[in-house]
Amino acid sequence: MNELTVSDLVERFGNKLDLRWISGRRHADKRALSVASFRARPSLVGYLNLIHPNRIQVLGREELTWLDQLGAKKRWETIAEICAERPAALIVAGGGDIGDDLEELARDNETPLLRSARPGWELVSTLQYQVARALAHRVVVHGVFMEIFTLGVLITGDAGAGKSELALELLTRGHRLIADDSPEFTQMTPDIIDGTCPEVLRDCLEVRGLGVLNVRRMFGDAAVKPNKFLRLILHLHHPQRGEESSVDRLAGHSETSRVLDLDIPRILLPVLPGRNLAVIAEAAVRNFMLRMKGFDATADFLQRHGRFMRHE
Repeated sequence: MNELTVSDLVERFGNKLDLRWISGRRHADKRALSVASFRARPSLVGYLNLIHPNRIQVLGREELTWLDQLGAKKRWETIAEICAERPAALIVAGGGDIGDDLEELARDNETPLLRSARPGWELVSTLQYQVARALAHRVVVHGVFMEIFTLGVLITGDAGAGKSELALELLTRGHRLIADDSPEFTQMTPDIIDGTCPEVLRDCLEVRGLGVLNVRRMFGDAAVKPNKFLRLILHLHHPQRGEESSVDRLAGHSETSRVLDLDIPRILLPVLPGRNLAVIAEAAVRNFMLRMKGFDATADFLQRHGRFMRHE
């Protein structure tokens, strides 16, 4: 299971979120965040919650005001209860007053305590996203990941199927490259998979006979994109002899492919001499987008054909 310690968290995002240590820094390596499910409760990051304590408790203006309204004894007991749950960290947002009792109890319970001048909503939203991304399940899938008509499309196929050549043709037609050869996919939520490019392969596309091409230098900054949600897979397929006759002429060949915990729609594109795969790939993506909007060309044709036959 992936883990992220509080020390790692501050090192990665401390400057961006203006995080400053108050106490507990030497215990930060012992407090870690981990996740087994995106539906787990309590959440990893959130505002102060005594019923389902978050692993990172953020005390914004409203939470501090609520604590200030408690009597001295009740305030002490409440803060002691918060620290007794052993949160990964407490963060006081908006430059609010820490309070001697909060600092003392955090130190006694070895709880990492930080403060930030940033508002609470910014800390919670940013940390929720960054922590979920850092702990999410990842997988590397062989293929070329591109943005085609604003859609994240993974082009797969056997070695020599023409994936990179197709990607190159699509680039000349105005589409964008995200990653070649080894795109990395991360499951951000139960229904979203985000695809990115490893740092070492960024902007590069390998084409047989040409070697490695730098797409950014050749086509400009607009030809590359850092990430995109995976929505569709186009699989380049060399049909065997006689296999063409088994393909559904009306609906083509569509199925799903499992990526992490999601079934992603996959369309098989037969690789045959004389076919313009770039045009076919664009048509496949456009047709998929129409299906997402509720229009099915095959069903529409069959209904029209049925009406015609009944009329005859």
